[in-house]
Amino acid sequence: MLIDTHCHLTDRRFSDIGEVLKRAQEAGVERVIFPSTSVEDAKLAVEIAEKYQQYCLVGIHPENVEDLYGLSRSPRRPRNDDGMDSGSLAGMTDVVIGELEEIIKSSKRVVGIGEIGLDFFYDKEKKTKEKQIELFRRQMELAVENNLPVAIHMREAEEEMRDELDNFRRAHRDAPLRGQFHCFAGSEEFLEMILERGFYVSFCGNITYKTAGNLRELLRRVPLDRLLLETDSPYLAPEPLRGTVNIPANVKIIAEFVATELNLDLPKLAEITSQNTKCLYSLDI
Repeated sequence: MLIDTHCHLTDRRFSDIGEVLKRAQEAGVERVIFPSTSVEDAKLAVEIAEKYQQYCLVGIHPENVEDLYGLSRSPRRPRNDDGMDSGSLAGMTDVVIGELEEIIKSSKRVVGIGEIGLDFFYDKEKKTKEKQIELFRRQMELAVENNLPVAIHMREAEEEMRDELDNFRRAHRDAPLRGQFHCFAGSEEFLEMILERGFYVSFCGNITYKTAGNLRELLRRVPLDRLLLETDSPYLAPEPLRGTVNIPANVKIIAEFVATELNLDLPKLAEITSQNTKCLYSLDI
């Protein structure tokens, strides 16, 4: 059995989710886990997970902070029931975390918090740094409070991510954070650090690209009991499908490539990564 641990089934490019999942099953991908990127996206993710008996994550993607905090909207912002300006950093974050908490409680198909993290790829001056960090911290706390793992996104933010993980670890010694660094593209030193802390790691279709020798080097440094599979579909389709809309079925292509890189046969890699996924996300399958 293969499991795609990170595919965006709520993306509009997937107009026929039933067909997408059918193609996945035909490729041997029996389960998928899909993250959300906003509150509304999380609600939709739960609907899809319930309808198709799959699994989802709820969370706010770091790239959505500008929309979340109304940076491009009218100065007039709504107030919450306490009369607090919900456009303020603390006020708006409180509202969002409360909404996510309700969504978590609404379905047993929610198996984690994600996609959360830090991303300064499009924000070179890091103008959103304070807001991204505040949201990341609160969502990590939400995960620990609900005994759920996290799916972490990190891009152009390794220093900040290291600091936040260190700070969170010191503040929550009795409730350690567990989770997955998806679409990993950090340094070797950062990889060693998160592995030491028990995190799992996954790579996307870009590991198959000719220019991705560094990712393949990192792959070989991940212990088998910490490795997961993902597509990050509809993004980053693997070779020879690069440039097309990626689909969960393509996790088989990625798995075959990874198995070859690690000198394993596909059934063995599928068994190992599926067991890892079930362990991290507490899947009873």
